[in-house]
Order: sequence, then structure tokens, then C-alpha cells
Amino acid sequence: MNSEYSIRVLSGLALAIFLAALAGRAEAAEQAARQQTVAELTAQLSVGDAAARLSAADSLAEQGEAGRAAIPALIRALNDEDGEVRVASADALGRLALEPDKAVPALAAKLGDEALTRRGPVWALAGLALGSYGRPALPHVTPALKSRSTTECRAAMLAIYRAGKEAKETVPELIAILQKNDPQTRTYAINALLGIGPDAKDAVPELIQMLSSDDFHTQYWACRALGAIGPEARSATDELVRCLKTGVASVRRNAAAAMGQIGTAIGQKGVDALVAALSDPIQPVRQNAVVALGDLKPLAERAAPVIEQMLQEPSKFTPRATAAKTLWRLDPQSPTPVEALLRDLTENDEPWVAAQVLGEIKVADSIIPRLTALLDSPDVWTRQYAAVALLEMGAETTKAKATLEELSRSNHDETRETAAAALEKINAKQPSP
Repeated sequence: MNSEYSIRVLSGLALAIFLAALAGRAEAAEQAARQQTVAELTAQLSVGDAAARLSAADSLAEQGEAGRAAIPALIRALNDEDGEVRVASADALGRLALEPDKAVPALAAKLGDEALTRRGPVWALAGLALGSYGRPALPHVTPALKSRSTTECRAAMLAIYRAGKEAKETVPELIAILQKNDPQTRTYAINALLGIGPDAKDAVPELIQMLSSDDFHTQYWACRALGAIGPEARSATDELVRCLKTGVASVRRNAAAAMGQIGTAIGQKGVDALVAALSDPIQPVRQNAVVALGDLKPLAERAAPVIEQMLQEPSKFTPRATAAKTLWRLDPQSPTPVEALLRDLTENDEPWVAAQVLGEIKVADSIIPRLTALLDSPDVWTRQYAAVALLEMGAETTKAKATLEELSRSNHDETRETAAAALEKINAKQPSP
């Protein structure tokens, strides 16, 4: 895969997630560096080999307010001879988001740095880091949107995505970019509008046009942006319905999600299209359609019997929890959602989803003894997630917590780790005494 295509596929949010996931924070060298003081890390950033400088930059990113003293050194490191150090320094400046008067101009100067690193191109990290400064970055971001350099323009749009609604004044420039015949750059513009959200409503007509693009990546991101805009994107309903019926799987999936985000403004025609999508051959499309319908009461009430029937067919939804939650929202009196969730605790390969949903919906008191009985199941996963469900519901808390504590001491690594994580999450939700 060539680098241009890689960046296209990883544009916008996907790129942000990709870059964050590869931030290098699990390296052994960094773990050692975490024990050093900010002063020591700052010194290390200027001397030693590239691996040591890289480790120092990654560790400085974790220092919060204490990292303020390292800002000048990180700015100097943006010009390091090693691209990996430059990209780590940009990431650190973005995560610290301190000293904007000094850091913002320095990051803006790297928007054209095309060096490719393990974490992506330097310009992409510089753009995302710049966006972390929000409004103070805009005087440097807006001019770059009109740059003759495609790289600088795309980096600026990543900054806008990260800045979000604080960059709403850039919407006219983004609309102008959408009107240019460059599918790859348009994708960055669409994703920037997604980041801005409801304040990007003036771009709806252009985004609707993007739904007719021959490029499915463009359609994919246009669906997401329209969903982020919400009810103000109601005029896109007809085109979203068409995408839901005729687009490739990823486009259909995101069209369904967008319609749910737009809400009841999509009208009965949109709801009917989502009900029809419950029979889509692709499972993620069905999942997004069923989630969307849960947000569309009362227009979606006719979907309830369809979902109820499909819950009897395990192959239709895996896990069934999303469909169960939607059915409960549409028909709170139906016993089917709870029965489906109880089955998931013992039959499904993702019982944690069922446990979470059981904690979110209203469950009859008669279900508590059935859940409590599962705490004695020979299956560790059933015991664990029955305990989670009870704790989410605030029922049988002493016995449920004792079950998790027992599992957190298991000799089996995965059991021990997941039970400990569940216990930590539950404890974090409980108010301090």
C-alpha cells in the first residue's frame, strides 16, 4: 500500500485513532524514563541517541502541568534530525497543550514536514497537536487551508478536526475545499466538518452532494459528518435513504447511524428504510439500524415486532444486547429483551455487553434471583458478568462484589485481569464515602 493511499484511508478520525494507538508508550525504554524528573527528561531530549530522545519526548507527554518547563526543549526537538523524535515531540506538545504563544507557531511551521515515521507523517501529528490548542491555533490554521501545499492544507484540516466546535469559523473555507475536484483532500475537509459538529450546518448542501460521489470513502465520511451535525441535516434524509439501500457495506452502516443521530426529523420515510435495513445481509448494518431505531420513538414503534422476532434468531444480532435495548426502549412491557440478555450471559461470546445493558434498562425484581443464581455457575464468564449486571443494577451488591473479588484472584491470567478491571470500573462509579 503506497503512502498516499494509506493517508487517504486513515484520514480524519481514523488517522487520529491510528496515531494515538501507535504512540509508543509501551516501549521498555519509556517505562524506565517515566521514573525520571522533568529536568532529567528535558536534558535527555537534547543529548544521547535517537532512542533516548524519543523516550524522553514520550515521557514528557505524560507530565501534565509539570511538563511546562520542558516546552522550549520540545519545541527545539521539532527540528531534530530524526523524524521519530520530531513526531513524538509534536505529539507531546499537543498532549500537554501548554504555552500556546510559543508552541503554536512552532507546530504550525511543521505542517509541511512530509517525513514518514512509524506513527504516521510528521505533518499529521503536527496538525493534530496544533488542534489540541483550540482557538489560539486558528490564526495559524486558517491561512494553511489556502496553502498551495496540499500537505499543509490537509494538516490544517486535521487541526480543525481536533479543535472541534472552536474552529466553527473555518466552515466557509471547508465548504470551498469541498467544491474542489480532489477526492482525497475533500475527505479531510469532510472529517474536519465532522469534528465541528452541529455548527457545521451550513455545509449540509455540499455534504449531500458528497453522498453521490463515485468514491465510497467520500460517501462514508459524508454520512458521518451529517450524523455529527444532527437534526440540522434533516434535508439529507432522501440521500441517506438511498445510501442505506445501495451503498457499499461501510456506507450503509454509517448512513444508518447518521439517520439515528439526525433523529425524528428524518420522518417516517427514514424510519421505514431503517426497518428494512434490519434484513441487511451485513451484521454491522443491522446493528446500526437497530440502534438508530431506538432513538426514533415514537416513529419507530412499528419496528418493535420485527426486532422481537429477530431476537429469536441468534444469527441476526451478535451480540443481541443492542437489539434488546432498542426493543426495551420501544416496548418496555415486552419480556423479550431481558430474556435475550439473560441468554447472552450464558451463551454469547460477549457477555459483558449484555451485563452492561441489563444495568441500563429497568428490570423486574423477579429477575434478580435468576441473576443471583448465575453467581454459582461453573462458567467463570457467566459468574463474572452476572456479578457485573447485578452491580450495575445495584442489587445483591455484597455477593456480586465478593464474586468479582474471588475471580480477581484467579490463577488464570485472563480471568484475573478482566475481573479486576470490572471491579475497578464498578468501584469508580460508586460515590466516595
